[in-house]
Amino acid sequence: MVQNYSTVTDLFGTTKQNSKPSITKGLEQLTIKFVLNIQTPRLSKIYHYNSYQTKLYRIIKFLIEKKKLSLKRISDILFEKGYRSVRTKSVLKSNYIHSIYKKGKVREERIGRSFKSEITNIIVIPNEI
Repeated sequence: MVQNYSTVTDLFGTTKQNSKPSITKGLEQLTIKFVLNIQTPRLSKIYHYNSYQTKLYRIIKFLIEKKKLSLKRISDILFEKGYRSVRTKSVLKSNYIHSIYKKGKVREERIGRSFKSEITNIIVIPNEI
């Protein structure tokens, strides 16, 4: 088992004059075996929103976070601009605006998560000629 070597050359060292032969003498190849553990939220289909839903969420997010408007005011603005609910084509009321914003934030956090990759069980096998 290899422990705490920053490079392969650190593992085998160098040969100096009047010293014992290096472990690399007659060595042409190394085989390195390891287990790489990767965890990511991006392995499944992550874009379940259609373009209209994405646009609607981005407008609502902008109006809430940047313009600091109330949900009722956002509902009025979206009604004036002709936006309707995705499924029923009804008026976007304040509770629906809140739901779009809340679920969109949860979705962003879920998709934006990051995990650390991990390399374990490292085995270096010298292949002699």
